[in-house]
Amino acid sequence: MKVTLIRHAESIYNKKRLLQGQIDCSLSRKGLSDTEKKSKDFPIDFDICFCSPLKRTKQTAEILVPYLKKNYDKRIMERGLGDWENTPNTDEKQFLLYNKMVPPNGETREEFDSRILEFLEMIKNNYNDKKVLIITHRGVIYAMYRILGLKVKTIGNLEMVTIEL
Repeated sequence: MKVTLIRHAESIYNKKRLLQGQIDCSLSRKGLSDTEKKSKDFPIDFDICFCSPLKRTKQTAEILVPYLKKNYDKRIMERGLGDWENTPNTDEKQFLLYNKMVPPNGETREEFDSRILEFLEMIKNNYNDKKVLIITHRGVIYAMYRILGLKVKTIGNLEMVTIEL
């Protein structure tokens, strides 16, 4: 089963280079504009859309696939970064996050991966015959790659990838 993933457009926190985690922030003006442009030639053959309930993903979904009902699922929210949320996004923090460091009062990688795996299993078990679009966050996409044993590669705002479940 193939699933299409897309990372939300640039948020106001992305623009300011702040870690957002589960902070519910909006898209930046550039993010809104870029999403409008992408919507002009975005595929329209999806059967179902799953989306993180955070504002930046909701805004991206409403612009890209206004014709589809959105299924908001907390399991595909970004990793909770605890005390690191709303702080500068540094190379050191990125290194620590991807090497199993748990931010103070944040979600462990095991907790994060567990909810992502539960979501992937639900998709595979219930939507195997559907063309599924998932609008989510970079950390969630990286976790999906890790869980599926795929090589993790960087993904930019509004970048779309397809994975096999």
